[in-house]
Amino acid sequence: MSSHHDSDILRKAQAKWEPIPPARRREWCRVLLDFPPIWLGTIPMIATQTAVLDGGYTNITDWIDLAHRAEAVGFTPHTWLIFRLELDRDFLALEFPNHPEHRPKRRGNGGHDTTIVDPEDFAAWPALYAAGHRASAATRRVLSGDVPDLSP
Repeated sequence: MSSHHDSDILRKAQAKWEPIPPARRREWCRVLLDFPPIWLGTIPMIATQTAVLDGGYTNITDWIDLAHRAEAVGFTPHTWLIFRLELDRDFLALEFPNHPEHRPKRRGNGGHDTTIVDPEDFAAWPALYAAGHRASAATRRVLSGDVPDLSP
């Protein structure tokens, strides 16, 4: 009886990821292990890493939400990773007052604060990068607000 109940819970949780395919869900989880949208604690992080290493993915709602929102503006797990690595350069926070580091943090488990990076605020980045801009140049442009209209 509990196994049927558990499988229903798992099926409903996995449905939250739709339409992102399972392989890309794992890619998102790998990236979000490095840049989690909220810190839920060591145990959930270990469980997620274990699930990914076993070929699965997480069902943490905040992670799924970020993946959907990022994909909606053109990010893939790979480009989100590149963008986040660029954004994490300390000098950018010093140079750009609108850098996410200057915004209120999101409090996670154990009082661990997480910098909130909303994909919608950087929606021009994937198009700039796809158009041939270096990752660093695309990041500086979106932080400065110097974003050309890239619509076809």
